[in-house]
Amino acid sequence: MKPYMRPEILKTLEKQIHSPDFVRPWLDRFYQPEEIDILVRFNEAARVHKSVETDWIVDVKILERLLKRGVLKRNKMGAPVPADFHTRYDIWAVFEGFKDLPEEIRNRLNQWELDAYIRRHKADVETLAAGNIPKPDRVIPRYLLLDETLAVLDEADQFYLWPCNCRSMIQACTKPVYVCIRFENSQGQGYEISREKAKQIVRDANKSGLMQSGELGRDEKGKLTGAVCNCCPDCCFPHLLAKERGVEKLWPVSRYLAKLDGESCNACGLCAKRCPFHAFGFDRKKEKKSRLSFDPDQCRGCGLCAETCPGEAIRMEGIDSLY
Repeated sequence: MKPYMRPEILKTLEKQIHSPDFVRPWLDRFYQPEEIDILVRFNEAARVHKSVETDWIVDVKILERLLKRGVLKRNKMGAPVPADFHTRYDIWAVFEGFKDLPEEIRNRLNQWELDAYIRRHKADVETLAAGNIPKPDRVIPRYLLLDETLAVLDEADQFYLWPCNCRSMIQACTKPVYVCIRFENSQGQGYEISREKAKQIVRDANKSGLMQSGELGRDEKGKLTGAVCNCCPDCCFPHLLAKERGVEKLWPVSRYLAKLDGESCNACGLCAKRCPFHAFGFDRKKEKKSRLSFDPDQCRGCGLCAETCPGEAIRMEGIDSLY
């Protein structure tokens, strides 16, 4: 047995990073031997001292690498401390060897991560369900129309392109992965891109059938923070939460409803192909005129249908919303 894989060391590591017990035999897929040693040293030092100095991590480049890989993170005081397994798993699944694990373990990890996401937002969902507005410091995902998304990008200062962590983990569709645009790059993993490039990525994502949503906030100076996401209903955690908890109209927040003008509609059926939630039904007939139907109860207000309707027969109408 490898020394760093001894049961007592793995048990200490598991307790420190709060990883699920079923992943213990696979922790060496996530942490290199020297990283395990560093985390164990943090644990030993923390038992003796209230604050843990990192002078023994002599090489600054090593420290930067540990932060970048999600092995360590900085606390509110700016000091490096061990990151929990959620942080490491997110980086690992996006950039490293996700297919290195058996399918059963991958599926269990995905469910573990989704369960944590659901718990983290439980109070937010309940607040929305009660018709109340969550606290200002809570970042709530909400659908954005394409023109709204482009306006958000006009306001932001910097843009970092990241792979979608949801699709990297769940892998339930073949939609584009490099589509998440963040306005901060705390771990230094994203590619800095121009405003024009960010807008083109959003337009291309929309054409490919991905919905735009914003997880936006503002810092103490009023500067825009967060990210613009390009989402699918099969992989993205907000949609998986909505399905599992039966809150499809609440999470992400719906702010619009599609309105169909039957006289302008040429029954091409493109909206039925584009709608991720099957709000549009299309019955193609050879001898008679094809028939299009619309179920507003299924509409989330993402705007994919209206954006590419060739006859401009669909418009997005604002609805009463908390956002």
